[in-house]
Amino acid sequence: MILTSCHENWNSNKYKPVAISGNRGKDANYIGECYPKLAPKLGLWKIWHENIGVISEEENNHYYIEEYYKQVLSKLNPQEVYEELDGSVLLCYEQPDKFCHRHIVASWFELLLNTWVPEVKTESDRIIQVERLSYIKEYLQEVMAKEDHEVLKLQRVGDDYGRK
Repeated sequence: MILTSCHENWNSNKYKPVAISGNRGKDANYIGECYPKLAPKLGLWKIWHENIGVISEEENNHYYIEEYYKQVLSKLNPQEVYEELDGSVLLCYEQPDKFCHRHIVASWFELLLNTWVPEVKTESDRIIQVERLSYIKEYLQEVMAKEDHEVLKLQRVGDDYGRK
């Protein structure tokens, strides 16, 4: 099983902590294992960050989800990534009720592998599930459907071209 959490909310040895942020958890004084394959690209993050307050939060986050999927997730095999990270808690910076790419990763696993990836925090020695933003999974599903449609369209054009 894979869990997600923020550095601030995780303090347990029941799952292996793995940072998936671009700076590998440095801002949280994290010195453990990292998985840079899931880190957002710096250019994507900068554009998203510069657009905070400039465009609507919904539009900005939708942009991020679409670009993160295109630039990072679509290049990875979800089954292989899941197997490499099984038994881990994926850590980043944002609180559970804030937009964060770890929620996109969790949704990606859930949509493609039909598995459950809960957002959690620790209290004393207990692991407690907390809510994550639900719209992220909906946006990701839309993006993936759109991308699949574009790929099928390109394949059909290629097939038509090969027949002429």
